[in-house]
Amino acid sequence: MAEAVYIFLFVFGTLIGSYINVLGLRYSPEAGFKLSNKGRSHCPYCGHTLRWYELIPLFSFLIQRGKCRICRHRLSLQYPVVEILSGLVFVFVPMKLGFGFPAMIWILAFLTFIVLSIIDFRFKVIPNKLNIFIAAIGFALIGFYYFFGGLGIFGEKVGGTSLGSYALIFQFSNGQIFINYAAGILFGIIFFGLLYFLSRGRAMGFGDVKLAAAIGVLMGWPDGAFALILSFVVGAIYGSTLLITHRKKMKDSIPFGPFIIIGVTLVFFFGYHMINGYFKLFNIY
Repeated sequence: MAEAVYIFLFVFGTLIGSYINVLGLRYSPEAGFKLSNKGRSHCPYCGHTLRWYELIPLFSFLIQRGKCRICRHRLSLQYPVVEILSGLVFVFVPMKLGFGFPAMIWILAFLTFIVLSIIDFRFKVIPNKLNIFIAAIGFALIGFYYFFGGLGIFGEKVGGTSLGSYALIFQFSNGQIFINYAAGILFGIIFFGLLYFLSRGRAMGFGDVKLAAAIGVLMGWPDGAFALILSFVVGAIYGSTLLITHRKKMKDSIPFGPFIIIGVTLVFFFGYHMINGYFKLFNIY
């Protein structure tokens, strides 16, 4: 029974992923998310209007061998990758959180992260609307934990962290929720803001600063800080690889938003295990 539910969720997630591809590919920095005047889905190379059987997530791409049925031009792997990622979000978030309000919020968050990453890769810009939406659902999650049992009688945060008992080591003021979430927001603004102003926007864009603040709202302290620090580690590894393979030069820029999303994903799913493994490595328990 449980397997059937997760299969259904994956299939439904791929359908949502198909729409996410539309959002990401039809966005423009000038017009924003203007979808009504774009017409029906069509091949980006020959303009062929796609029939319903060419729009079935994953299945259509596989049957057509990744090519347009008319012009035979190879289609971007982004289509199946985004559909698969969306399907996995609908499976693994409920596996971790169960079927409740927090799971719904985090599903929305990860779907937004996918749209954000597509846009940042294409245009090296993070739309304000997406940052605002992430912050808004973050505040909704804080409200849920506050009013529906996620907090102890003294306001200490007992839910919403992916670091388990290790979160207590880093929390401020016995885990007061407002202090911890304020700390998460301030960490993102100050840390990323300093990098932005000191580098005069060359190290990262101001959209990254706003995204870091939004992540602070969504995850709080210390989860948000851990995620942002990990984003630099992942970004450094990726950037070094590009330099070593001569695919990029020192003066070239790469979008940083996706690395923030990777940091958040690692903490959300593996945060406790990562810190636990680190402490065990040095025999600290």
